[in-house]
Amino acid sequence: MGTIDVARENVEAFNAADWDRFGATMSEDCVYDEPGTQRHVEGVDGILEINRGWRETFPDAHGTIERAIAADGTATLEITWEGTQAGPLQTPEGELPPSNRHVTVKAAQVFDIEGDKIKEAHHYFDMAGMLQQIGAGG
Repeated sequence: MGTIDVARENVEAFNAADWDRFGATMSEDCVYDEPGTQRHVEGVDGILEINRGWRETFPDAHGTIERAIAADGTATLEITWEGTQAGPLQTPEGELPPSNRHVTVKAAQVFDIEGDKIKEAHHYFDMAGMLQQIGAGG
């Protein structure tokens, strides 16, 4: 499986909410960074917890891969995430109640891949735009 294939499989498994499949894309000591929420997690279990949380907040969440590039064991995906905030959203400042609003959020994920497993994942997304779309941002 190529570098881009591993990265795509991760997003497609998230889209399907297939957590066994999602976890299988990562090395046991995988590191995940989400600068928009200031979260840094090490290990598959913690990464699964964060992603399950996103699905609880946006049960219909779906990522569309717009572009994919790879070089030297790194894959970068440009993704458009869409979903409806039907659950509470956890933020560093507290919990935001469900807005039942649909959001479209541009993002990029950078994956460092060794063999057929993700070693590191860095997820950059438009947090301010998402908050604005659910009525919480200015």
